[in-house]
Amino acid sequence: MNDDLSHLVTAREHHVASRWARACEEYAAADRATPLTVEDLESWAESAQVVGRIDEAIAVLTRCFELRAEAADIHDATRAAYWLWSAHIFARGELATAAGWVEQARTLAEERGSGDYGWLLVPRAHRCIGRGDYATAEGLLHRATELGLGRGDIDLVTIATTMRGRATLKLGSLENGLALLDAAMVRLLTRATSPRATSVMYCAAIGSCYEVQEVARATEWSVALDRWLGTLPQLGGAYFGNCRIYRAILMRLRGDWARAEAELEQACRDLAVDGHRVAGHAWYELGELRRLQGLPGVEEAFEHATAFGHMAQPGLALYRLSQGNAHAAETGLLRVLAERELASDRHALLPAAVEIFLATGRSDEAKDVVTELEQISKTYPTTAMWAILDAARGAVALSEDRTSDALARLRQAADRWRELDAPYETAQIGVRIGQACRLLGDEEGALMELRAALATFERLGARPDASRVRELLSGHDGHLSVLSPRETEVLRLIATGRTNAEIAAALFLSERTVHRHVSNILTKLDVRSRTSAAMYAVQHGLT
Repeated sequence: MNDDLSHLVTAREHHVASRWARACEEYAAADRATPLTVEDLESWAESAQVVGRIDEAIAVLTRCFELRAEAADIHDATRAAYWLWSAHIFARGELATAAGWVEQARTLAEERGSGDYGWLLVPRAHRCIGRGDYATAEGLLHRATELGLGRGDIDLVTIATTMRGRATLKLGSLENGLALLDAAMVRLLTRATSPRATSVMYCAAIGSCYEVQEVARATEWSVALDRWLGTLPQLGGAYFGNCRIYRAILMRLRGDWARAEAELEQACRDLAVDGHRVAGHAWYELGELRRLQGLPGVEEAFEHATAFGHMAQPGLALYRLSQGNAHAAETGLLRVLAERELASDRHALLPAAVEIFLATGRSDEAKDVVTELEQISKTYPTTAMWAILDAARGAVALSEDRTSDALARLRQAADRWRELDAPYETAQIGVRIGQACRLLGDEEGALMELRAALATFERLGARPDASRVRELLSGHDGHLSVLSPRETEVLRLIATGRTNAEIAAALFLSERTVHRHVSNILTKLDVRSRTSAAMYAVQHGLT
């Protein structure tokens, strides 16, 4: 066997074995001696694309398109154009260049009078989803699926079906949307799709499920993704960088925070050059993990996320709330909520809104958010969505001294998070259950709940939460623990001798709201006057 043929045989073997970086080197060596066939060029392009060698992938895909167009293989030419579109838009964020390839392929298909245009419908549908026109996207993807089936093109069918499932979920049809995603996942799980299609669609399906709080499916598919990634020797580039993000989300949900952090940090590094479209997501998730662990670099991560086009909320608002800056938290989150109209875009923000409204004493607004969550849960009736709703109902009931009602709701929420094997979320609810038990006079029950939550927080490395629970367990500041952050702010100002009007001006509140806070403080501290409340604040170090 001569050296040229040896390079080609070796390249094919590496490609089949998923040793993509080595496949690229061998394909390049073979091509230097004798130009490769278009089939080998396509394998080379895929190898380069999945390991993040984007310049190389684009150059080889361009040759594939030109050869297919010259041979009038319209379906295969449009497939090459699709992957060129994908490389430019997802790896580079080059929207105009990406659109140019789609237009060039469309012109080719029209000139040849070809009906092989299924691959070109996917970018059109992607644009429709981006602007919220989910019905048009669903129709385009349905047609793309039909064309893919007619061609026997499993990658096209799987990609179109996955995206159609996402569009259908966005339209508010949970059952139909999940059925489409299930159908697509069968092809992924049986390895019927190419590696680059597999990586992209795993992430698309898992992300779509997380967006509608279908955590059980997202978890199941994330486990399958993790198994698949574990068999691969290469995990770099925009395609596998996105997979790493979802693998890290699963790790965080399951409580393996150290691995999740390492995975996200690596993804941020991998996506720094080619992968701008998904780098923001990696930085946001890293910021969230740092926030939960009380680590430095939270703001830096959220700033990077924003620079790459990813929203920094609700994580930034919750971070500001933890710093005692309730005004900044509320302002930032309300601004983002005002920009989001669709339920599927809002529900991830709403739990934080409940926390912030309760912290600022705006219980009526918190109840409005609960009402919105109730409506969303009718559209997306998932276990996680019900857990979120029960937790919000319980928090509001607790703030209104409807303690027994709060306890029932909170226990339902904890049971549901426990069912989803989400230890952090379960422990968060456990803290509120402990507070409710304490308000009902069941100190033993409160201590048991708080100790269980503390053990979870310490195991996870959730330092801010663990510190808060230790205070609740210490026996000190027992009454202060039931005050909201806003009530604590008001108490500090009472201790300085300020009037309600002065407190209202300092905290940008109405006097009526301050009066309600003062009344709540006197009740919760079990004192009769502002003077007694001020003395309590001084004794417990609030001044």
